[in-house]
Formats: sequence, C-alpha cells, structure tokens
Amino acid sequence: MRLSLWTAAAAVLATIVTGAPPAAAAGAGPLPVIYDSDMDFDDASTLAYLCEEHKLGRIDLRAVTVANNGFGMPQRTLRHARSILDQCGLPRVPVASGATGEGVHPAPAELVTTIETVLSGALGDGALPPYASKWSATDLIARAAQRSRRPVTVIATGPLTNVAAALRSPATARRIARVQIMGGALRVPGNLYGSALPGFDNTQEFNFWMDPVSAQAVLRTARSGTLRLVPLDATAAVPITPAFVARLAADQQAPGARITYRIVSQPDLAALISLGIMYWWDALAAVSAVHGTITTFRAERVTVVQDGVQSGRTLLTPAGRRVQAAGAADAPAFERRFLDSLNGRTG
Repeated sequence: MRLSLWTAAAAVLATIVTGAPPAAAAGAGPLPVIYDSDMDFDDASTLAYLCEEHKLGRIDLRAVTVANNGFGMPQRTLRHARSILDQCGLPRVPVASGATGEGVHPAPAELVTTIETVLSGALGDGALPPYASKWSATDLIARAAQRSRRPVTVIATGPLTNVAAALRSPATARRIARVQIMGGALRVPGNLYGSALPGFDNTQEFNFWMDPVSAQAVLRTARSGTLRLVPLDATAAVPITPAFVARLAADQQAPGARITYRIVSQPDLAALISLGIMYWWDALAAVSAVHGTITTFRAERVTVVQDGVQSGRTLLTPAGRRVQAAGAADAPAFERRFLDSLNGRTG
C-alpha cells in the first residue's frame, strides 16, 4: 500500500515539475488523445507523428477532427486526414470535420492553395473523392471523450472552432483532462502573412486570429487547470531547417517518417523552408503533450482581443484566464524525439 501511495505521489510530482502527462509519469497506460487541427502541412506531419506514438503504445489516438475554417481546403481536409491514418496503418481511427465557413478572419487564399498542392502531392490523394464522416466534429469529440476509460487530452493545432463547440456540453467538458493548444503569441510578434496583414498590426498568431471568438470561448469554458498553451514564444525555437530535412531524408523507417518527408520535400514547401519562415508549430505542441520535458511551462493570465487591429491577439492581463503557457523549448531534444517517434523508435 505504501508503495502504491509513493508511486502515485511520484507521478503527481513528475507532472508538476515537467509537465509530463500523468500516464507517461505513472506508467498507467497510453494517454487517450483526440487530435483537432485544420490540416495544414504541419498538422499533417503532426498527425503522422501521433500515429506512430499510437503504434508505440504511448497514446491511444481515439479520434481526429478537422476545423474547416483554417489553412486546409474545405472538402479536402478530411480526405487528407483519412489518407494519413490509412497510410500509417490506422484505418479504424474515426475522423470528422466541423462546419465550413465558421470563424471570423479567413485564411489567406494563396496559402490555402499552396497547402492543398503540398498535401495532395505528398499524400497522393489528389484524385480521390472527398471523404464523408457519419459524425460532425462536435459529435465525434463528445463520443470519443465519453467512451474513453480515462479523461482525454485534446491536442488542438488549428482554429478552436470545434473545441469551443464541444466544450459547450458540460458532459463533454468533464471528460477532458487537458486541452493542449498551439496558439497565441505572448511576448513575441505575431506571424500573420500575405493577404492576412492589411488591417491588422501583426500582434496575432494565425490560429487565434482566424477565430478569436472560439479562442476566447475555450479560455472561458474549459475546466480550471486543464488549459496548456504552446504559443509562438516557444515554437520560435523549432524552425524547420534544411539540416533536419536532410536527417529525415536519410532516416525513414516507418510510415510517419516517410509521410513527413514527402510533405517537407514538396517544392512549394521546400522553397518556404529555405527562407527560414517555417516552424514545427503544431508538432511541438503534440510532442510536448506526450513528452513533457520538451517545453517549460509557467502560469499566465490571458485573454483574446476580439475586435480592431489587434483582433485575435493573445493579451496578458491580470483579468485573463489562468493557463499554463510554454515559454521555451529544447530544440535538440524536440528534434531527437520527433525523429525517433516518426520512425517508430522508443528512443
């Protein structure tokens, strides 16, 4: 009995100190995960990573949902998610998408077109018809959370439209142990780009800018103590470098690695990587959800500006909602862990 109590106490302490998920600290089984994204290029790579973590037994990937008001091209996002899962050998993981057209600020059309070209080329599914799910994203999140033996972790790396809708249900919210969000910019500039810039001061990070209403709703409705934010402050440490792409080219032992390499080596994306403006935004959020020591978190109070030239800005304010926010990341540790997991290695 004393040993059991000590094990439980050690697990709690590890969670507090490192930010590691309780399952990882206690060895209590795979972490149940719902992945919500907008199926951008880095979301697609992140899904490939999560597939391999699932096969390694570190997570239980219970569902994949897609927000159709981000960088993914509507009617194609769900097909790409399904393609990745199938190519990784996980055809039974369910997928669903949210309503098209929700949100406030549309993603730049030129970037949406580029992402579709990249993913269709990398996944080889450009000629396949749209994929239809029998669930909506909100319904699938509720179903996956309520049917999980343990409360789930939601990893969200796109506009928070689907997550905000799911949290409107108290029954669903009670089954979510953590919402790990890639979003926001706390003490660094934003990352708006192209046709998104006119009319805004670039204090915004794209995910929160695209749907600030839902971002604020998640801050307001998520249960206390469940919110973790991985903002641009932390992701600035993990650029996609030609050196890492070269390492990935030489190390493709599992489907996750092969998919990710095909994505980052697509000509349109390779050109942006060479400019030094592409980062592992979403992958860092996911890796730090599974392996807590990759990032360092601290308590912050934030709110999301709704209107004007700063619409979508993540503002630090004493009146804001308390979250744990990542302020730094260990880039070499992230790259090692990401590459090992993509290749199905325990590391």
